[in-house]
Amino acid sequence: MNKQRIQVYADPQTKRRIELAAAKYDIPVTEYCLRAIEQQLVDDGLLEAEAITIPMTSVSADDWLAQIRALHQDILAERGGEPIDVDAELEQMRAEREAELDNVLRQ
Repeated sequence: MNKQRIQVYADPQTKRRIELAAAKYDIPVTEYCLRAIEQQLVDDGLLEAEAITIPMTSVSADDWLAQIRALHQDILAERGGEPIDVDAELEQMRAEREAELDNVLRQ
């Protein structure tokens, strides 16, 4: 693919927001900007949106519930019978993400 350079100038606050948004998705700033531009082109009708198809299968409520219960038992077995402490897990994930963003901001 033959790529050509474009340049965009932004005020420091906008640049910072773009960097944070890209970090949130763990992608380079360039990729984040290109995605945003492509989405705007789609919104303006200048670029066709990719067709995304999600295969649908019919599952009865009983089958669905059985699958969830089996998954729950698998998770408990994997964790040695210890249930997941959702609040603790979320707090740990938040702390890790804040540390990642702090590292990005310091660069």
